[in-house]
Amino acid sequence: MADVPKARVVKSLTRDRHIRLSSVDASPLWDGVRRGHPHLEPAACGCLTELLTSTALLQSRTFFAERLQLLVKGSGRAKAVVSDSWPDGTIRGVLDPGPEDVAAWIQGPGVFQVMRSNATGQPYVGHLPVVEGGIQVQVEHYLQQSEQIQASLTLWCDAGTGEAGGLLVEPLPDCPPERLARLVQAIEGLEVVPFWERTPDFLAAWVSQGEGADELAATDLFYRCRCTREALLETLRRFPEDQKEDLFKEPGALEVRCDYCGTTYPITREDLLP
Repeated sequence: MADVPKARVVKSLTRDRHIRLSSVDASPLWDGVRRGHPHLEPAACGCLTELLTSTALLQSRTFFAERLQLLVKGSGRAKAVVSDSWPDGTIRGVLDPGPEDVAAWIQGPGVFQVMRSNATGQPYVGHLPVVEGGIQVQVEHYLQQSEQIQASLTLWCDAGTGEAGGLLVEPLPDCPPERLARLVQAIEGLEVVPFWERTPDFLAAWVSQGEGADELAATDLFYRCRCTREALLETLRRFPEDQKEDLFKEPGALEVRCDYCGTTYPITREDLLP
């Protein structure tokens, strides 16, 4: 695991017990995206890194007790962006480029989808229309509309240096108005802080305004794919017989490529058909 880029998500509570926050230094996720998707331009990698960062921060709200998938489909420069994260800290993603003559990477009409699943319950799938704005706006809109939560998400990714990260801030119901006002000022003032300085410790101090915060949990994230030849074969073997026959109309092995990591698996007729 030493060669797999590792990010760290930290969930904290300010010592005045009014604000919950989660932050992540997502630069290792950027590194994973660049290595796993060398065909994507840097700006596209930045878009995918922002969705991965959002997924990690949303998952921290449940202390990584579930699998979480985010999907954005629209008419912007990104036709579709997908992120997929598991409770064990594995995270991966893929971006399908759209038209190059569009300025915004995320643009409606489109859909923002959230799918949550755990070992004991049925998956929850929520859909919302894509609203005007980037990924952070889509996530804030989802939290407000689907989970009735007022939260602020800040994302950053420098496509030149790969410095990336995110901060999710959630005022608790008993947060006094004056404390909320100071929180808004702190979030707005974050724009003057260089990306490299926005570590989880710094962000906790910034949001708590020097009063400190107590760490509730921390989780390591590893950008890597979970695909295997065995899992692929198991899926293909469930196809109807006529569909499996159609896969081998042409002579030779079938090559199946994983969209997440680019690995190609050769599948022969003997692998699927008796």
